[in-house]
Amino acid sequence: MTLTKSLLLGSAATLVAVAGAQAADLPSKKAAPATYVKVCDAYGAGFFVIPGTDTCLKVGGYVRAEYQYTPATKAYTSTGALLTSYVSTNVAKNMQDTTGYEVRGRIEVDGRTPTSMGPARTFVRLRGATNSGIRSETFTNAAGYGTGAQASAALTMEAAMVQWAGFTFGRGSENYAMMPGIMYGGAPWAGFPNGMNQIAYTANFGGGFSATVALEDRRDSFNQTGSTVNHTVTNGFVKVGVLRLDQSWGFAALHAASSPNAYYTVNGAPAFTDAAWANGSTGPTTASATGTSNKEGWAVGATVSFKLPMIAPGDQIWLTSNYGVGATSMIMGGTTMNAVNDAAQKKLLGGLVRTEYSLVATNTNTVGLTKGWNVGGLLVHYWAPQWRSQFAAGYISFDPPTSSLATAQWGKGNVSTGLASLIYSPAKDLDIGVEVQYANMSNKVQNVTSVSSAALSANNWSGKLRVERNF
Repeated sequence: MTLTKSLLLGSAATLVAVAGAQAADLPSKKAAPATYVKVCDAYGAGFFVIPGTDTCLKVGGYVRAEYQYTPATKAYTSTGALLTSYVSTNVAKNMQDTTGYEVRGRIEVDGRTPTSMGPARTFVRLRGATNSGIRSETFTNAAGYGTGAQASAALTMEAAMVQWAGFTFGRGSENYAMMPGIMYGGAPWAGFPNGMNQIAYTANFGGGFSATVALEDRRDSFNQTGSTVNHTVTNGFVKVGVLRLDQSWGFAALHAASSPNAYYTVNGAPAFTDAAWANGSTGPTTASATGTSNKEGWAVGATVSFKLPMIAPGDQIWLTSNYGVGATSMIMGGTTMNAVNDAAQKKLLGGLVRTEYSLVATNTNTVGLTKGWNVGGLLVHYWAPQWRSQFAAGYISFDPPTSSLATAQWGKGNVSTGLASLIYSPAKDLDIGVEVQYANMSNKVQNVTSVSSAALSANNWSGKLRVERNF
């Protein structure tokens, strides 16, 4: 019995072995290997390897919908006419929009390839926007009313740059400005949301210390003030230098910039063909200009930021202070009291208008530089993981040179502003928030015999509802 059982088991094993050998000789179909997107951890979350290359890629962007309400207020404008008429033909309250929409969409692509001297990075960011009402309104001072209100659209290249071995070539974030850009209009610090054409180099010394030097496009920075006095030529660059310390507690930075302010000359003397040019409203005729001259403007500042986890996770504060001579764009946001951002139509909260220039006329043959300084702060506080607020405040003061011209000129002025918001984030990278901002502006006028008042002041507030989704 045992012998029989052994013979049967052995025969079965032999048959299985033979069958397996024969099956191995038969042709077989194997599934093609699956292709998976490979995650690239070297550069942070969201990067993946482009198949067949050693380049890591990340795609992102956001959509923002914003509704704004701003009570109409009398607007003083310094474009298109002399100061003599600024008071009498200011923009009437009942001729201005009080509501408006803005919808933005941004897409960005970040590609990085390893090299022996660090990653070679290519970065592109495009922003499209459409706006209407108070967000697109323009002012026509000569007629004394606001025009516009029709929807407008624009496409902006915020960044298009190559970075490698510490160098940046192309268009990217401006190097002098350090404060976050949370305030849409009237920020009491420098801001350049549309990016800056530049060549820059950053050296890292270890321990969190770094230094940056840059040559930036002058039209994007110092002299994009809406006046032909500063739009005549592009000789020279904005020179920027930054010393920065980054630590676990935050960062501290010292920053400086300088740039020539260009103006027309005839036989070496400033060419002022009409009195209005002294206010920056018009420029000398091309026919009268035989050359250009420069006055060097400069600015210095300090910015610090501290993380405040002892209050709540995610809390952080930023503080900045700056002083400039002939560099108004480095101490105030584009829509505060200068015309750095012409697209904003020189509005502060939709109704307060003043154009301040880095370079102004002191008499018919000389020019001078406007001095100014600012202080500002921003606090982000988390009430709960899904609820946070932003609080910002600042003060700006500037002093144009004394004028001996017969026509009235803007004199010393200041702006104080504050902002508070409440933001709810029901999901990661989804924000629904409300924001309220207040601003007060005071202006003195030189040579007051030609105008009805030696001082002008105004204040206004603005409220916004914003929904933003990042990806």
